[in-house]
Amino acid sequence: MIESSGNRFWGFTWLALAMAVAAAAGLYAFALWFGNLNQDEGWYLYAAQRMAEGAQPYRDFFFTQGPVMPNVYGTLAGLWSPHGVLGGRVLTLAFGLMGCVMTALLARRAVPRERAMEAAVMAFALTACNLYHAYFTTIPKTYGLASFLVAAGFLLLSLCVPREPKTRSMRTAMWALPAGFLIALAAGTRLSLGALLPVTTLGLLFTCRRTGAAFFLFALGGAVGLVLVFGPLLADAREPFVFAQTFHAARGGGGRDLFLMAGSVSRTVRAYLPMALMAAGLVLSPMLGRRTGATAGGRWAWLWLSGFLCVFLVHLAGPFPYDDYQVPVMGLLAAALAAWTVRSALGTVARGGLCLFWVIVALASSFGSPLPQEWMVTRQDRFWAVRKQQPDLALLRQVGREIRALSGDAETALLTQDVYLAVEAGMKVPEGLEMGPFGYFPALSDEGAAKFKVLNKRGLLTLLEHAPCEVAAVSGYGFAIRAPVMDRVSDDDAQIFWSALTRNYDRVEEVADFGQHSTTLQIFKRRPGVMPPPEAVEPPPAPEPPPVPAEPEPPAPEPPPPEVVAEPQGAVAEPVAPE
Repeated sequence: MIESSGNRFWGFTWLALAMAVAAAAGLYAFALWFGNLNQDEGWYLYAAQRMAEGAQPYRDFFFTQGPVMPNVYGTLAGLWSPHGVLGGRVLTLAFGLMGCVMTALLARRAVPRERAMEAAVMAFALTACNLYHAYFTTIPKTYGLASFLVAAGFLLLSLCVPREPKTRSMRTAMWALPAGFLIALAAGTRLSLGALLPVTTLGLLFTCRRTGAAFFLFALGGAVGLVLVFGPLLADAREPFVFAQTFHAARGGGGRDLFLMAGSVSRTVRAYLPMALMAAGLVLSPMLGRRTGATAGGRWAWLWLSGFLCVFLVHLAGPFPYDDYQVPVMGLLAAALAAWTVRSALGTVARGGLCLFWVIVALASSFGSPLPQEWMVTRQDRFWAVRKQQPDLALLRQVGREIRALSGDAETALLTQDVYLAVEAGMKVPEGLEMGPFGYFPALSDEGAAKFKVLNKRGLLTLLEHAPCEVAAVSGYGFAIRAPVMDRVSDDDAQIFWSALTRNYDRVEEVADFGQHSTTLQIFKRRPGVMPPPEAVEPPPAPEPPPVPAEPEPPAPEPPPPEVVAEPQGAVAEPVAPE
């Protein structure tokens, strides 16, 4: 009778696995095409394209995260770049799904072998079957790659202590070396993940009687990884790199406000509600103390929880605690909770039935997520919901094609702070706009702006006055944000920028409900006869001369020397920052 029940519940485990895999494929595909656009997608993908061309972050352009993601995506640019933002999303989705698989394999290591599949299915469902997690590991931010590196690093670390303690040796402890290296790469992807290195090293040190020299090898692998990732930057562009990273600390708007911190925790709980419910069930379970810490598996889970909590608190203490910052380490929490849940049911008849139950809970949570409505509805007009005519990504692709056609085949630059438009159109942005509105630092001196590859007020005005591009595109994010505090540009300054732009450009199209948060996109084309970029200016004729012939050598007597360029009539002098 017991054997028959076990077989029946084992069948439930396979059913749960099939449901989880099918649901994950559907949720990730849904997030890929319908997920809202995010300004960050353009910044990260454009940085990868610049690195593929040989440029380096910090030294050649402003970038606010570590160099690993643009390096990896730049290496793979030939695969995704021809497909624009959609290609970047597909690559990120691959990393995100691999991170979920690594999380499932990680959970297997903390339970007895006969229950490993149940733990893996639960951990996979808690991440891959969560629409919030699927979305943020699909859009090209740091989360997809970082979550994969974190889960893979801890999976290698778990191999240091095999299931049979008698087989532990120096050879098994060597797994800690590449584990530390992968966590260092994760820190090079998203800097806050560097907190995992000291916390994990200390945890291994406290358990050195069981893990041996793993703490030293893990620290060594991490140190080697950090040197390889950040050493060249500190040697070649130390000041721009430090400036780019202190940018985060200088940001205003939150400032460790307890209200905002509570809101961040609340949104995280809502986004990962199945994990919160599972954690509550474990805390209330009288079996928790007896089942979780008695073996190596339980100790690994405590180490994963420690790493998660450390990074969670680092993010929570930031100037503005966004809840999506926690995504890269949610796999550690999922693996620990899945392992403890399975261990709490050891010796019971639940088996696969418990696994199937939590898969259903994860799917129900995704079904009740507010994200699908956000992706399908633009806004609420009194009683009526205004639906989007097409997904954000589809509209971006359409506008990108229009801008490419409007620019002409020879034009390669687009004047915009919406960098994902340039990525989609296969164009560049002028220097200083690589991070869009995050690259405008009005308080910097001219020397500082040039050193750090950003724009101050004079630089942005000069850029607009010289009209270096055939087409300009400005959404609601244009001329609206000033760094590093990230507050609003004053109305007077915004009007100055708009006036400078419209002196050289005519508006040719307006796209409603475009991009992140559905603002209005205005597309401009340079007015015929307006001066071209400074480097392309040709010597104008003197006042009332005969027409300049087409030949390279004008026949007029005493022509001006080639290097002397008279200022054309109506030209706008270099702007001076207004008081």
